[in-house]
Amino acid sequence: TGKTYAIQAILCELAKAGQNSVIVDYTNGFAPSQLEPLLKERLDPKQHLVRREPLPINPFRQQSAEFDGLVIDEDPANTAQRVVGVFGEVYTLGDQQKAALHNVIRDGIAANRAGFNLEALIDGLAKLRDAGGPTGSSAASVMARIQPFVDMKPFGKEDADSWEALYGDATSRCHVLQLATFSRDVARLITEFSLIDLYRYYRARGSKDAPRAIVLDEVQVLDHRLDGPLGQLLTEGRKFGISLIMATQTLSAMDSDARDRLFQASHKLFFKPADTELVTFARVLSDATGEKREDWINRLSSLARGECYSLGPARNSKGQLDMRRYYKVRIDALEQRY
Repeated sequence: TGKTYAIQAILCELAKAGQNSVIVDYTNGFAPSQLEPLLKERLDPKQHLVRREPLPINPFRQQSAEFDGLVIDEDPANTAQRVVGVFGEVYTLGDQQKAALHNVIRDGIAANRAGFNLEALIDGLAKLRDAGGPTGSSAASVMARIQPFVDMKPFGKEDADSWEALYGDATSRCHVLQLATFSRDVARLITEFSLIDLYRYYRARGSKDAPRAIVLDEVQVLDHRLDGPLGQLLTEGRKFGISLIMATQTLSAMDSDARDRLFQASHKLFFKPADTELVTFARVLSDATGEKREDWINRLSSLARGECYSLGPARNSKGQLDMRRYYKVRIDALEQRY
């Protein structure tokens, strides 16, 4: 209880410091009706309804990376592998389906680097389907899975600098990529591709001295593989300036590796969890602090609304930065922040 309000409080403090934020809202938790009136008044958040305003992203754009001073461009096979990884995780594709999808993407980008898009992907799969045989059957089954996503037309004309336009807006200090009305799978695909684009953009241009905050609520529904977009953001995003603000109501659905990556976050706030999650959260805090799990169960279960335990860098009574202590804190109301 209280995590969404706390996020809005953090965004208000960031805005006061001149820092913009971007929310990818795949849960409708940050729809206009869910935002606090004072936040709307002070931050003038802009809702980008993706159903009406397709994102200026090309999921098939060949990215580049820097290694030891050298810029290395992604080849078509690497791009295909990355895109197949997203589709495969969301739709649980089999090996033959992934192979058909990979071949169409790889060959399509090689033949038409700038013009390959989702519609071209469907055309390529259709040709493979019409050729028949086992490969044609795999292509047909992939088409059936991804056709609804393509029909939604979530991506428009590419604008490589669209992220920086959001973070540089001096009028609206908060931008919401609103995925309302999309199905869960489609919303998740849009989110995953957006995170890839964000990561690749700031990997090439970002700096740890120019933070770019992005909010992901209910983060447990996303892809937590190490080579997935969120895994890359968690392990490497900080040095490129990407500052994740994540929230989740559950940890029990994640495996231990995913939880470990999630808790690489430098600062954690623990609100009162659901009874079914109490033991899991208490175990995490016990491991982090060295205190008994039973003590943490009692502490967490006694939290009131708006209260949480803060674990991360904090000023102690002497004004020194303490990196390991935990504190019980109450989230100040927005009205107290202005």
